[in-house]
Amino acid sequence: MKISRLLPFLVVALFATSSFSSCNRFEGSQEIPSYIYVDKFLLTTNYAIEGSASHNITDVWVYVDDDLRGCYELPATVPLLDRGKHKISLYPGIKLNGISKTRVVYPFYKPYIVEDFELEEKRVDTLHPSVTYYSADEGSTITFRYIEDFERQVSLENDEESDTTIIRTERDDEGNWNDAFNNSHYSGYVWLGETPEGDTIDYFCLLSKEYKDLPNQGNNVMLEIDYKCDEVFQVGLQYKISGVVKYPLYNVNPSQTWNKIYLNLGPRITELQEAEWFKFYITGSTAPGSESEFYFDNIKLIYRD
Repeated sequence: MKISRLLPFLVVALFATSSFSSCNRFEGSQEIPSYIYVDKFLLTTNYAIEGSASHNITDVWVYVDDDLRGCYELPATVPLLDRGKHKISLYPGIKLNGISKTRVVYPFYKPYIVEDFELEEKRVDTLHPSVTYYSADEGSTITFRYIEDFERQVSLENDEESDTTIIRTERDDEGNWNDAFNNSHYSGYVWLGETPEGDTIDYFCLLSKEYKDLPNQGNNVMLEIDYKCDEVFQVGLQYKISGVVKYPLYNVNPSQTWNKIYLNLGPRITELQEAEWFKFYITGSTAPGSESEFYFDNIKLIYRD
């Protein structure tokens, strides 16, 4: 099987599930395997163009000489019935739309490749894969259409029905998302609840600007979001055909610690080729008498033409 940057994005989840559970069983001659161990991936970025290096790579897709050997949840010890020198390719995997049953190779991260890697039976070799986004220098057609890192002004707008707005946190607030490269000092913050004056603020809706030329031929149009919150929020698309419509796509569960999710807006955009424009939106609410906090950071809209 030839590997290319255009790996099929959606791989049958059944295959991934069997790879997680059956890696210690071999059929046939019962050869003694060699092993590679992968703890985690490191992502590096060109911050000015690609934004933060935050990621949520949960899996490794392992190829030997361009032949898929399985998908493994990290950290992983991978058994291989191979000896001698081989090409080892490790592709970063994610939970698409935050769902464990839809584990896929993330199409915008490059694989980690080692040529002529020496495999020896019984030996466990540790690899430390470091990856990047595909870059324009390599002929990539990846477009970073939108990046909001909250380090300058806030570009998300309020919907007219929103009770409040998103604000930028104080510099280096303890609630902020932080990275290892000292690039992040601010995050976006939304508070819902009842004010001391008795006013109820229980709903927010944040909108991006209009996009009139998003790819709509089955392309993956990915929205990356870092978040920390104590209530569910929703992500969807607003679009205009004969009128303006909001279409909810995904509910994102609360997380008391910073998390990252990869949401594919592409299928819905492809279904709505007659739409004049699109906006993505993020919305949330809280129950009467309660308070909720939502932090957001490193929001990216990415696609390949």
